[in-house]
Amino acid sequence: MNRIHVISAGPGSSAYLTGQAAGAIQDCDILYCAERLRTLADHPEKCRNLFPFEPAMEEIAALQNHRVGILVSGDAGLYSLLPMLEKKFGREHLNVIPGISSIQLFCSRLGIPWQDIRILSVHGRMQKPSVISHTVRHNARTLFLLDREHDPQWIAGLLKEGGLTGLRLTVGECLSGPEEAISPYEPREYPSLCLLLAENPAPLPLPVPGLPDSLFLRNKTPMTKRDIRIQVLAALRLQPDSIVYDIGAGTGSVSVECARLCPFGQVYAFEHDPDALDILNQNIRHFHLQNVTVVPGSAPESLTVDEKPGHVFLGGTGRRAEDIVTRLQSLGTPMRLCATAVTLESAHELLRLFSPLADLDVFQMAVTPLVKAGNLHMYRAQNPVTLFSALLDS
Repeated sequence: MNRIHVISAGPGSSAYLTGQAAGAIQDCDILYCAERLRTLADHPEKCRNLFPFEPAMEEIAALQNHRVGILVSGDAGLYSLLPMLEKKFGREHLNVIPGISSIQLFCSRLGIPWQDIRILSVHGRMQKPSVISHTVRHNARTLFLLDREHDPQWIAGLLKEGGLTGLRLTVGECLSGPEEAISPYEPREYPSLCLLLAENPAPLPLPVPGLPDSLFLRNKTPMTKRDIRIQVLAALRLQPDSIVYDIGAGTGSVSVECARLCPFGQVYAFEHDPDALDILNQNIRHFHLQNVTVVPGSAPESLTVDEKPGHVFLGGTGRRAEDIVTRLQSLGTPMRLCATAVTLESAHELLRLFSPLADLDVFQMAVTPLVKAGNLHMYRAQNPVTLFSALLDS
């Protein structure tokens, strides 16, 4: 087949169409594009609809003796159809012509560099709320490509839910067009072609495990303490996009830590005790977490969520550890399984369950912190805890 021209249209105005792109448009017999980009064609009658996408791709694949172009908005290398075109036709059959993106234009209008800006697109695609808040929380500047459904008000609402305050939000509307406007964000209706720049004057460093126990809200519900929690998190071997089950979540200290370390993933916190559920939900709100789902009920019956875990912590099993492990094994996916035991009886039961599993690691921890006693200091031993870690396979 002939090489397909993938032509970057720029932000939409012919003033920002490069000479190379204009020449490629003229060179094409057939040009596939969105409706709003037809005005860039030298002869509109040679334009065909790019959407729906799949039928258009089948048409293009059947065109053997035509010079075909695909006109994409912005720059083809930035959140465009290029990955799908590469997969469909192979990169050797594509002639990619770069262009000026709306991001470049927006930043030039604002007079700011964009080499350090984090870019997220919600234009025709979904981003998890936790990803959006995490990115803004830890970066000085984040720029969003938006659409009609995911508009500036939608972004502003998610950032508020994520506990982010003191941000400077700037909206760019219809860039390069006659209705172009750049203004501070305000809650109102916006057009579909928008960008939003979120500037954080005090971005935080990336989270590390080991939040101080004093940061958690407490009632009489047991909590996995910091020094033990750090070892549990290390044993879970989490990734930023991990799906985690915290079974017997209690106060939620492990769920909170996992959610902070897995902004691209999801944490499911299973708990049946009413008092524990109350403080668990309070801590999720307290830390403004958007990627924790609380599942009330007793395990293993409550383990019915659609997403299968890659990492599981058994914080409290109610003496049903064997039933829970059997249920997890039935999910048919490999997972890193961790559990802790304080009593000899629970340690014996967990050793029986974990011994047949692969990559088994068992060790006992005894933490003895230094505390103040009047004008003196002394060590106060905590109860030893045994940590079990293994790979549970189907």
